[in-house]
Amino acid sequence: MDKKELLRTKLSEIMLAFRNSIKNICSLHPRAKPVEKADGTPVTALDLALSKLLEDMCLQRYPSVTVYSEENFSDWKFPLMAIDPLDGTKEYIKGRPEWAISVGLLLDQTWRGEGWVYNPITEEIFSDSIPQRCFEKKNVYQGEVSYSEWDRGLFRPFSDSRFSLKPVGSIAYKLGRLAAGKCDFVVSLAPKNIWDIAGGTLLCRQTGIKFYSEGKEVTEVKQFYHPPLIWCFSEMSSELLKVFGPQGKDL
Repeated sequence: MDKKELLRTKLSEIMLAFRNSIKNICSLHPRAKPVEKADGTPVTALDLALSKLLEDMCLQRYPSVTVYSEENFSDWKFPLMAIDPLDGTKEYIKGRPEWAISVGLLLDQTWRGEGWVYNPITEEIFSDSIPQRCFEKKNVYQGEVSYSEWDRGLFRPFSDSRFSLKPVGSIAYKLGRLAAGKCDFVVSLAPKNIWDIAGGTLLCRQTGIKFYSEGKEVTEVKQFYHPPLIWCFSEMSSELLKVFGPQGKDL
């Protein structure tokens, strides 16, 4: 299957067909029983079950695409399916309904492709049906940040009356919300792997929102991105980079 054919095969339609399977798996794991991975991060049976389902989906529907999942990654070549089967494991463990499944189909390193983010608890689907957004001038812009970064006090040094910050769950969920117009920008002061942000970043780019890492606009798909990480309209970027840029680099 060539890249033009991949674009004609809508990821959103395929994932919609798998939504009931996702919901059924989630219903089997209402409570998390986490164990610690080798890197010290938690993983649950739901992470692994969703990972297997999504990997099987890729093998069935996209046999020529490389799968790059948080729970199973090796090759790095395009076209690539970047998957986080449960982004926000800590939120799931705490019983907070702010985690999501993130899938990003990346045709090449220039961010061509399609994103899909789904919160099975709230039934929110963020897909290519989200319309293009336009920048809107406001007196105060609402941004969303990580609970863990917020609780660690990483945002205490930053103060600007134009920007209000609110902690919300997983990065994929926040980016889906941003693409859908439920906030004005997203900031993270922690590094991210491509599987964390691929689906949400593709959705944001589709709606006119840019992605910035270490003070520069991101134009190339890489495996890892360093903070400060900012997703916003270009009209806001210079001011947000002034607030979060230099200090964020040192965190």
